[in-house]
Amino acid sequence: MGFLMLLIPMLVFVITIPLARNLRVGLKKVYLFLGGFIVFAGSGTSLYFAMFGGDQGGISAYFFQIAVLSAYVILSLVILVIAFFTPNHTKENSADT
Repeated sequence: MGFLMLLIPMLVFVITIPLARNLRVGLKKVYLFLGGFIVFAGSGTSLYFAMFGGDQGGISAYFFQIAVLSAYVILSLVILVIAFFTPNHTKENSADT
């Protein structure tokens, strides 16, 4: 269970990379850089805690991974809300104005 908890955020991030192309350029960069950092650095830190911290490290890795999952979900929701509420300026829209 714990190993899956480490892998699932990374798999979800890698799977959503093609879906990020529908975002505006700025939002796509923020999602890819910040989301990638949260997922890979956070999961790597959790793995380090689990491997070298003994029993207390395993517990801290579990709680840290929950924080990583929470931060990634909040980032994803914020990006989706921003993408939904900001106008999309494309060539088609600029021709109408």
